[in-house]
Amino acid sequence: MSLNELVARIGDRPTAADRRLMDVLRASPRETAFLTADQMAQRAGVNPATVVRFARKLGFDGYPALRAALQQNLFGVSEAAERMRQRIRRLARGTVLKTLIENEISNLGRLLEQLDDADIRPAARAIMRAPQVFLFGVGHAGALTHLLDSRLGRAGYRTRIMKHVPRDMAADLLQACARDVFILFAFNATHPSVAKITAHARSVKAVCVLITDIPAPSVRPAPDIVLTATRGAEGDPRSLSVPMAICNALVLHLSQMDQRRTIRNLESLDKVRRKLEQAD
Repeated sequence: MSLNELVARIGDRPTAADRRLMDVLRASPRETAFLTADQMAQRAGVNPATVVRFARKLGFDGYPALRAALQQNLFGVSEAAERMRQRIRRLARGTVLKTLIENEISNLGRLLEQLDDADIRPAARAIMRAPQVFLFGVGHAGALTHLLDSRLGRAGYRTRIMKHVPRDMAADLLQACARDVFILFAFNATHPSVAKITAHARSVKAVCVLITDIPAPSVRPAPDIVLTATRGAEGDPRSLSVPMAICNALVLHLSQMDQRRTIRNLESLDKVRRKLEQAD
């Protein structure tokens, strides 16, 4: 899609702010494709909130998604590649392993400043009451869906890892009912399916939990519970240690709240496992 085709989505009656933002995009597209929302707003002489609304008018969840599309689709440069360039530059200042460990310790230490038990308990209570837990994550976040699928399953909860293909996702959503829980992951930018899943969850009176590193994620309708924690500064190596810690804390809260169910299912699991080992 060309830049002109993209901005044509605004329609025949763009606002004055829309025109200023379009002028900035057209003036230096290769440069503006890497600007933050604040920098874009400053160049166009508008508020950062106006930049976010502009991105949504173009059909994106927020400005990060628009920026990624500009980089990848228009100019053949991915945001992921730019992040990796920044990480390589930072790693060049010291040893890789030492830098990585220091970042992990720092990020996990900051987690307590952003979330506490009171933030996580509502999600655990919702899972306790849920007939089924749906898990959705794209890219690296897919590893976390498998982590929760395994740990919740062992504790006796019904789980379902959602597919990404629309036809298969529709089949997953068709199984959702009231009091079910959707646990969604969004890192760096929200996948377009996140808002669609959230909307469907609301329509069937299910509970939606978003685990993300995006401050104030622009998902509409908003998820019922948002657990936000940064995974490091821009350019730092970013791993899954922080969201994994949130997932593990969520499971431990469940074990504490619903001890009978957890212990009963783990004991049953041990019995079946011993039988299988004897069969060998």
